[in-house]
Amino acid sequence: MSDTSEFNEHISFIQSQTNKGLSKIPLNPNLTQYFYDPIAYVLKGKGKRLRPVLVHLSGQAFKAHPDELMKAGIAVELLHNFSLVHDDIMDNDSKRHGLPSVHSKWDTSTAILAGDGLFIISQLSLIGLKPIVSQRFNEIALEVCEGQGIDKQFENDNSITMEQYIVMIGKKTASFLGVCAEIGSLLGIATEDESAKMFQFGFNLGLAFQIKDDLLEIYGDEKKMGKSLGSDVDENKQTVLTILAREQDSKKWSQFIQDDKSLQDYKNYFSTNKIQSKAEKLVENYVNKARKSLDSLSQEKSKFLYQYSNLIMKRNF
Repeated sequence: MSDTSEFNEHISFIQSQTNKGLSKIPLNPNLTQYFYDPIAYVLKGKGKRLRPVLVHLSGQAFKAHPDELMKAGIAVELLHNFSLVHDDIMDNDSKRHGLPSVHSKWDTSTAILAGDGLFIISQLSLIGLKPIVSQRFNEIALEVCEGQGIDKQFENDNSITMEQYIVMIGKKTASFLGVCAEIGSLLGIATEDESAKMFQFGFNLGLAFQIKDDLLEIYGDEKKMGKSLGSDVDENKQTVLTILAREQDSKKWSQFIQDDKSLQDYKNYFSTNKIQSKAEKLVENYVNKARKSLDSLSQEKSKFLYQYSNLIMKRNF
């Protein structure tokens, strides 16, 4: 079996076990369908489970116990879904994983409560793990909320720089992948220095992930993405593409956005002016930076983590 086949088989196993774990979460729709039906709907969604996969790969590199990794993996997936349910409300996204988002299928009040429930269940999944795991989980949960706050604050603010953008995605996305890698190592036999390096590995992958996400928001396949495209530009969000375009030629960009533009217009502008290729180069740079955090690990420990970094760089949905 090739390394790639072995890796794909391994992460498929982690994904299926995560889905099984999510399906076993005790819900009580007989008590209140209003609360539990939307939560069950979210948990049955077709997520890629990239965050729990990273928890497991990191933990396995440091000999963590599988049961503890499963608890932590479930917790990070629940936290992720909590953030998506609330993000979809704030970003007016009508689709998620190819299905109607929770607030579209039900209503905003229902979606807010479902998101709250997902967050609380994520806390319950951490019970019995090392206190440091719960501490880091909640420190980063706060950073994710801070990042979302900064993201909303940046809307319609055309003075935002690339440096400010990196700070925002560092909190909103990168810190989350960072803590996934860190938690796996904390549950194993990693030293303090190794856990810090695992956080940096995940953090830099997270920066690459979000920049790639901005690209896919414009250039992705809506069917593969499972959500509507172009909502970022519709909401006048500050993305890597809009910031690069403005910093390259602010006058030209200002003239371009004066009138309503279609998604295809944006695609053409970013491609013709080499904005797309600049963003793709940033993805590659951050993935390479992440890989440097693996240099001190043996090849046996880092093999699957290195392949995970390829997964992030090459993803198309």
